[in-house]
Amino acid sequence: MEMHDTDSHADAEGHPTDQPRLSHTNDSITGLFAAALRDLADGFSRRELWVALAHDDMRQRFRRTIFGLAWLTISYAVFVAAKVIIFGQLISTPIEWFAVYVTIGFLGWQFMNSVVTDGCTAFINSENWILGIKLPVSVFIFESIARDCLVFFYSAIVALAVLLIVQHPLTLTALMVIPAFGVYLINAVFAHMLLGVTCMRYRDLSQLIQTLMRVLFFLTPLIWTPEQVGDLQRWLWWNPFTYFIDIFRAPIVDGVIPVHSWMIVGLMTLVLGIIAFSTFALFRRRLAFWF
Repeated sequence: MEMHDTDSHADAEGHPTDQPRLSHTNDSITGLFAAALRDLADGFSRRELWVALAHDDMRQRFRRTIFGLAWLTISYAVFVAAKVIIFGQLISTPIEWFAVYVTIGFLGWQFMNSVVTDGCTAFINSENWILGIKLPVSVFIFESIARDCLVFFYSAIVALAVLLIVQHPLTLTALMVIPAFGVYLINAVFAHMLLGVTCMRYRDLSQLIQTLMRVLFFLTPLIWTPEQVGDLQRWLWWNPFTYFIDIFRAPIVDGVIPVHSWMIVGLMTLVLGIIAFSTFALFRRRLAFWF
């Protein structure tokens, strides 16, 4: 059973119409991919809508609280402080360097973790919208990512404060954090397209992924350094998040550009993009039938 295509088409006399076109088995792959591209473009163009939805959702979470969205900054500061104080006693590096290492690294991890977990439920949580209103489904992808970005920027306030307090030296290399975050955003779209569709169809997958992310937290160099684990570090480098953290953290913490990590991240982004867009293009019109 196929979902109606939301793209407009012409009637028998050639006049344009907004009526939905039925999906048939003879739809070409090219047509499906083109429709998916139009969906993404149309969804992205509705920035005011998905930004408003994301902001409203965040305000509802902190409704009737004294500090409101500032709790995002407060909770991140408390979490980082606890990690630095406890685990800083277990390493031989200066506490100031370790504070920056943990703060910046966890900032990147928090965003990626949110992208993965929120991507699993992006369409599931938008059931009423998808069933009730004719909108590009990518609107809900961009809404979820906008929400994650909001959390990221409120948490980044803590990172800036730590850099100022410990007077960590920065070079122009630190500006590489900007393209690194750009890559994060691109992968966020890909992750939402892939996980949003697959977890919509197979609901247990969402729970499995959330469990896996909890395990990967401890296998990613966030509160420990690779040098601490000795020979085990060669196995931990199989963790893909290690490379994503490296391109974001190394320019700020160590003042270097991790070329090898950039190459790995570029390859993973390409592969993820191909798989994610193909999945989204082939199955996006079935979403309404999977609720």
